[in-house]
Order: sequence, then structure tokens, then C-alpha cells
Amino acid sequence: MRSASREPSFAMHPLALLAAVLACGILLRHFASMPVTLLLSVGAGTLLVPLLLLNSRNKIWPTLAVILATFLAGANLESVAQRAAPANQIRTLLQSGVIKGNDPVELTGVLSGPPQYTPDGFYLTLQVERLRLDGLERSVTGVVQLWMLIPDDSVRAECDALDLNFGTRVRVVTILERPDNYRNPGVSSFTEFLERQGQDATGKLKSPRLLERLDDRPGFPPLRWLYQWRATLERETLKHFSAETAGVLAASLLGNRYYLSHQTAERFREGGTFHVLVISGLHITFIGGIVILLARRLTKRKWLQFVSSLAVLWSYTLAVGADSSVVRSALMFSLVGLGPLVARRAGSLNALGGAGLMLLVWHPRTLFDPSFQLTFLSVLAIVVLAAPLMHRLSQIGIWRPALQTPYPPAVPRWLRAACETIYWSEVRWRGELADANYSYQLFKSPLAARLEQYHLQSLIRYAFGALVVSLSVQVMLLPLLILYFHRLSLSSLILNIFVSVLMALLGVTALVALVVVQVSTVLATPLITLANATSWLMVHSVDLFSSLGIESMRLPEYNGWAAMLYAVYYLPLTILLYRLSTWNLLRMPIGEAERRGALGFRLSLLFQLALLLVLLIHPLSAGRPDGKLRIDFLDVGQGDAALVTMPDGRTLLIDGGGRPSFSGPGRGDSNDSSGTFARDSRSIGEAVVSEYLWWRGLGTIDFIIPTHADADHIDGLNDVARNFKVGQALVGRTPALDPEYIKFRETLRRRAIPQRVVSAGDVLSFGEVTLAVLWPPAAPNEAPSRNNDSIVLLLRYGRRTILMTGDVEKEGEAAILRGGSDIHCDVMKVPHHGSRTSSTAGFVDATQPQLAIISVGNSSMFGHPTRDVVERWRASGAEVMTTGRRGTITVSTDGVDLRVETFIQ
Repeated sequence: MRSASREPSFAMHPLALLAAVLACGILLRHFASMPVTLLLSVGAGTLLVPLLLLNSRNKIWPTLAVILATFLAGANLESVAQRAAPANQIRTLLQSGVIKGNDPVELTGVLSGPPQYTPDGFYLTLQVERLRLDGLERSVTGVVQLWMLIPDDSVRAECDALDLNFGTRVRVVTILERPDNYRNPGVSSFTEFLERQGQDATGKLKSPRLLERLDDRPGFPPLRWLYQWRATLERETLKHFSAETAGVLAASLLGNRYYLSHQTAERFREGGTFHVLVISGLHITFIGGIVILLARRLTKRKWLQFVSSLAVLWSYTLAVGADSSVVRSALMFSLVGLGPLVARRAGSLNALGGAGLMLLVWHPRTLFDPSFQLTFLSVLAIVVLAAPLMHRLSQIGIWRPALQTPYPPAVPRWLRAACETIYWSEVRWRGELADANYSYQLFKSPLAARLEQYHLQSLIRYAFGALVVSLSVQVMLLPLLILYFHRLSLSSLILNIFVSVLMALLGVTALVALVVVQVSTVLATPLITLANATSWLMVHSVDLFSSLGIESMRLPEYNGWAAMLYAVYYLPLTILLYRLSTWNLLRMPIGEAERRGALGFRLSLLFQLALLLVLLIHPLSAGRPDGKLRIDFLDVGQGDAALVTMPDGRTLLIDGGGRPSFSGPGRGDSNDSSGTFARDSRSIGEAVVSEYLWWRGLGTIDFIIPTHADADHIDGLNDVARNFKVGQALVGRTPALDPEYIKFRETLRRRAIPQRVVSAGDVLSFGEVTLAVLWPPAAPNEAPSRNNDSIVLLLRYGRRTILMTGDVEKEGEAAILRGGSDIHCDVMKVPHHGSRTSSTAGFVDATQPQLAIISVGNSSMFGHPTRDVVERWRASGAEVMTTGRRGTITVSTDGVDLRVETFIQ
């Protein structure tokens, strides 16, 4: 008979292993093509092995067969997910051109959820059944998210009269969009986001008259009641608390983040505490624990306690939208609670694996959802790193001689003293000694007894535990934090200690206040005041760190082959986690095997620290200079942004994009500083320009150059200045009364970035590259910075020239021509997005470029570029490209050859 030690360790955490294997199968099929018939046949064959060997004493082969079958099942699930969408699906109709842009369509369908309200409107999620286009009606499938703007009370009254709810069948007229704006490498795709949300398209409803209520589909009444309860609670929250507090409560308790202002959300991001605003394991565990405690007061039957907690927990999960993080937490709680009922101990790792297994089988593409990855790795960090580490440290602190542990822990004296200070209980030890028939002396850290006497030890223990958990999560998530957020919060190590406590206090206080206010507003006022104060303290807790500039650091990423560093990062970490799980501090004497293990641990730790520094300091992320002049014209929609990389590696960012001075419906200006509500949306400078620069591996920009002070040119540079180390800003004008320039100047002041004014005649040299300023002429301080005051630059490298023109119009073009400069060029950045107010015939004839690049969105709200301008450039012999259609357009030259690449072929 084989010994028990020969049994596969897979039996310890079977669900965790199966979930990992299933994920590997999904990953392999996602990146490699395999015949579906082969996968199915091999998978079916491997499943027969464990059935045939069911009674065999040798468990290894059946175990391996189950693992292989699970792997192939993952590959099969991904194969099914990759199947082309049906021909009648909304997504397919848009991609094939059956539904064209700007074509109004009539949709009939059922609301798959209640209206999701915002401060200025609401969203509807419509499960489409019928579509009418050009007088023809057809049966279709798909999900569309609709936005309705509510500009005033009369429109709100019309919308309320429709009585929209979950299960309501409606008919709407809208224009469907499947936008994929800002197509640049490294920049998140909106269509990918839609697919992760299970949505095919978006649309806007311009008036309630375009929405007709038909009837109510028979549905599940309890679910409708849950949605109505949530809506009532949301209204009461918005009514009684301050706007800031209501936004925090709506996000953290009800899952509606539309009332969360940009300023508030950004403070949580900077402090690394945004997770408290996302309904996740913390909330679910808290709610489930309270329900179980209450159930224990009412009944001794464990199954009844379990069922009642699940009923409340899953009702809450459904009411708040059943996002992946909430479902994952509810599944874990359910699995852990189910274990004792079936005489099994449900470990945290196994529960996590079971939750992951269910979610991936249900929807394998969930594996590629950043939210799924972050939530699972966060819990994994707590289960396999933070919890074991704190357990080992507590063993050091509470050690006392016993039959199983006769020797003290073999650790450095400083570590033993620190652990004793946190974990040793003098009172408990003396109580045990009083009950024993023997006595002995122990020399522990004297600070432990003193802290326990003054009831400070528990507080320190909590703070230390929170610090270990926060650090463990950041270590585990570091590659994802860089790839998805390019941010590592330094202040979170401290802020997480008490922000979670404040969040719990806020939640309890707010709920009690909402109950009391139904009876008496006077009695509820102190509770509401306390809730508002708690919220303010929590939101502004990061301000001190921000004032010192140590709240967080922004990090670029490695790409190409260098991106393998992120996978390599987890190799020594896996070894360290294994060593931690087998670490026995109390085993004596130490033998040769332990010494070798300690040496391996130290080497793995050094390797891990080296990799961590490589990711944080990123010395090689930007690559080495290749001796070429490179200009990347970015797709920033309506605006300009171009990154110039000199042959020696120095960089200039000419303009940074930005939204025009007005905002679209329901969008809000994320940089609004007027005190009005600003929706939490990412600006173009943050979400597009900075994302691209991080993708390029850049942490430093040598020069930023706003050609003029229009928002679609200068606004994004504010984000760049905050996110990167900038050497100098070059400006052509310093308009003291221009609000966009004032904001830019304040950003430069806060970041201590020097500013230099340049004008026509100035020449800057970058090795063999010269950058000549052709326009504007020198002007008095505080002169305006309008389109015709744009900085015009001529870059020359060897035989090649590139002309950058900002938004200069016909008057500026005429003045440049009168100046007599040779402006013949190979590449032209067309002035003013191809507007009819620029690109005059004389200017086009004088430049004669091979390539004319127009920086404009795929669909411009201003009608740019105009057809006659495009034809004028083509008639001159130039090939015309737009960033809206081609995405990033990259021009590179060694001074002789000229190469052009586009992101969209």
C-alpha cells in the first residue's frame, strides 16, 4: 500500500487547482488556434480514465486525467465564446454596415434592469427583440445601453410618468453607436469595454417622446421589489445627506457610482482606497456576518442560519447589480458557509477556487476582465500571503515552551521582540500559569505587557494586520496595477488602516439615520451630521499626503518582449509563497535541509526585490535611442497631440488633446473646478495621451509645447504635467485672462516646471535635428493665445522636414509666407483639423508635402475636415491621412528614408 504522503497534494485544495487549470485552458485557446473537434474528442477520452480507475488504489493517474480534462474543458469553453456573433445580433449589424452611422432606428425590447439614475439623467439597459430600419422590421438580439438627458423638471416629470422598471417592454427611436474612439496603442478600447459588459451598442434618447412604454413582461416579482427598494434607498440617501456623502454612500452601498464626483473619486484613487467604494468581499462578509449573528439569536439550527444569511446576501447581490466582484464574494461566502453543513472544512483558497470555477464556466471571457483579475488576486494575496505571514509572526510572538514546541523560534532577536510586542499577552500567560501545577519564567518584550495594560495592543495589532494585508495585496497586484492603472499608491499603506473603519462607521451611521429620519428629522440630524463629517474625513484623508507629493507614483509599462518581466515577476513570488506555507519556525534542531531551504528563500527574496525595483524604477522601459527622428500623431478626437522623439531619445510633446470647452450630454467636464458637480470620467489627457506615453515606457517628457490655449490642445498637458516628470514648457503666449492657460500655468507652478516663451526666429537644436519656430512673432506679455497665435514649428533632420502648424488659420498662413521662410516639407500636420478657415491655396503650394496628416476625430462635431481642403492637399500631390480613421500615425526618418506606419491599416 502506498503511504499517504504519496497522495497528490491536489486533494488539499481541489477547487483552487481546477480553477487554475481551467483558466490555463481558456488562456491557451485564446492565444492559440486549435480544432474544436480535437479538443472535444480528447477531452471526452480523458474523462473516461478516472471512471475506469475509480476503484484503483493509485490515485495519480485519475487525478492527472481530471486535470487534463479540466484544461481541455477550458479550451472548449473559450472556443464556444469565440464563435462569431449571429447575423441578426446588433453588434454584427453595426460591424457589417447594415446599420450605418447617424441612421435612426426603432428598437423594441425589454428593460433588463431598472433605470440607473445620474445627477442629470438616467441609463437604460435594453434587451432588444425587434428592430425597424428603413421601413423594414426584423427580429434581432443584443443589448443596448441608452442614455436619457434630463435638463429640467418638466422632462423629469415626463420620464417619471413612464414608470420604467425591470421587465418593462418599450419602443425607442435612437441612433446606435459602437464607438471606438482614440485608437492608439496602449489605450483602452471602448468596444472591448462594451463586450466585457455584455453590451452591443450605445445610444442617446433626445426626448421622452422617443420612448414609448408598451407593457410589462411577466417576471420575477421579488427581483422587482428588490430594485424598488434600492431606488427608494437611493432617493432617501440623496435627499438627506450632503452631495459628497450621498455619492460615497450610493457607490459603496448601492453600487451606483454616477453620483460620485471626479474630485472625490480621484482622492480615493490617489490614496489607494478606491476599493472601499466598490461593493466586494468586505461588504459581503460584513453583511453576511451580521445576518448570521442575528440568526443565532433566533435559532440554533445551523442550516436555518445558513439559509437566512444566503437569502439576505443574494438578495443584496441582485439588488446592487450582481457585478463580478459582488458575485465572487457572495459565492465565496456561500461555499465557506456550506462546508460545516456537509461535514467539510471549506478553506478560503478552496472557496476562492470554487467561486472562480463557477464564474469561468458560466462566462469564460470573465477571465480577461480587469475587475475579475484584480478581485481574485487581491483575495489570493490575503489567503496565501498575508494570512500565513501573520500566522507565522503570531507563532513567534505567543511562543511558550510546550511538548510540541520546546525550543524558541529560530529567528533574529529584533524580529522576536517585535512579534512579542504585537502578539504576546502577559495576562493570558499568567492565567494559564496560575492553573498549572508547575511554574517557570519567560523573558518577553516588556513593551508588550505595558501596551496590553493600557489597552493599546489590540489597536496596534489591527494596524499591523491592515498594513500586512495592504502590502501583500500591492505586491501581488503590482504588474496589474502598472498595466491597468499605471499607479502605485504609497499612502495606502497607512490610509487603509483607518479608511475601512471610517467606511464601516459611515455605513452604519447612515443606515441608522435613514431609519430614524422616517420618525423624526430632529432626532436624525446629529446622525446625519456625524455621517457627513465621517465622509469628509475619509475623502480628504489623502490631502496631507498630496500636499507633500507622496500620495502615489505613476509608472510606465514594459511592452513587446520586455513585457515578459510581468510573468517572470511571479516566479520567485511563487517560490516565496511555497516556502512561507512550509515555514516551521519552531522545528529544532535545524538540519542541512532547513539550511538549504533558508538559502533558497534568501535567493528568491533577493530576486523578487530586484524584479520589483526593475518595475518601479523602470530603467529600460523606454528602450534605447535608435538614431531616428520619430513623430507619433495621436488620435485624440477633436484636438491635437503629437509626440516627437529625437534621435538621441529626448522627447517633446506638442499639444495634449482635451475636450472642447463645452461638454456632451451627461458627460460632464472631469476637470471642472467651478464647484459644480463633475462626473467621474477620465479626461483625454489622462485616458489617451498619458496612457500612450506609459505604453511607450516613458516616465519623463523633456518638453511640453501647447501651440495655443484652446482646450483641445492645452488641456491634456495638465494631466501630462501631473503624471510625468517634465523638463520644461515652451509657450508662444502667456494670456493672463485665458482660463485654460491659467489652469495650465497653475499646474506648472505646482509641479515646479519652468516655462520659456518662444517666438518666430528661435531655433532649438537636438543634436543633428533643428527645430525652428516660424510663428508667432514676439508679443507683449499677456497677449491672447488664439488660433492664429499658434506656435508653428519646422523640424529638419538631414534631407527630411516636418511642419507642425497647430490651429493657424489663413491670416497666420499668409504672414508665414510673407516672412520668406522655406516651408517646403515632406510631412505636414494640416492646420486647424482641416477647417475651411485654413489650408489656403498659397500655403499648400508653398509646402508641397508628400504626406498631409489631419488630426481629427472619426466623426467631427464641427464637420472637419472639409472636403475642399482634403481635395486641395490631394491635388498638390500629398497623401492625406486622418487620425480618426488611421489611429496613431507614426512618421520616422533617419534623415534620408521616410517611413509611415498607422495603427489602423
